[in-house]
Amino acid sequence: MPARVLFVFAHPDDESMGTGGTIARHVRAGVEVHMVCLTRGGAGWGGRPPGRRPEELPQIRTEELHRTAKVLGLASVELWDYPDGGVPACNQDEITQRIRDQVRSLRPELVVGWGTDGGYFHPDHIACGACTDEALAGAGVPLYHFVLNPQIAADYRRLVSLSGQDPAELKLCVWEKTSVTFKCNADETDLKRRAIACHVSQLDEGWDRWISGEIDLRGMETESYMRVRDTNPADLILESGVFPELI
Repeated sequence: MPARVLFVFAHPDDESMGTGGTIARHVRAGVEVHMVCLTRGGAGWGGRPPGRRPEELPQIRTEELHRTAKVLGLASVELWDYPDGGVPACNQDEITQRIRDQVRSLRPELVVGWGTDGGYFHPDHIACGACTDEALAGAGVPLYHFVLNPQIAADYRRLVSLSGQDPAELKLCVWEKTSVTFKCNADETDLKRRAIACHVSQLDEGWDRWISGEIDLRGMETESYMRVRDTNPADLILESGVFPELI
């Protein structure tokens, strides 16, 4: 039976813009990758796709996530209906139990989620991560948090700038040292681009230019993680291979 990894995120696109290369690598290595997404992303209207309406956004983003799942080769997607922007106000015990139930059902060898900073302090990300941490407490399953290294943080700021916004307003939590960083190869980066391109409703000029190849963002080829309770991170750089626990 192949190894299984479960990613638990708050919104459609978290899996691609954050961890698309990691997912692509593990799927190609024969790992079953599953995803739980807490919301349908109904609060992120930006005027795309043309001809659609803001009230259609949850359905649009549902469709986008399912297209992304096909691109990345996800084994399953569990999409829930908590309100975008309102996850912290929902029943945290209920969310925790539902995540716990998914872990018991799938029996993954490893789980990936948001950490206490939510990458850029997004309340939904933070609540999602806290519930995932609680759900995994005592389960004996390795848990990693997706975190931002300096390279990818710099590129996120550049994307914001290219889209005509002030990058100083993007408050990122940057980790100088992490447990493991995957350095994506050309094929993995291409799959990440294709996955992100599925999320049309969330794209802007900066993303458009990177997806088309007009600009080069090397930081987007790196995806970093902190293992929960890792007090002395090894700062492992993997140009090939999967999470160490899966070997």
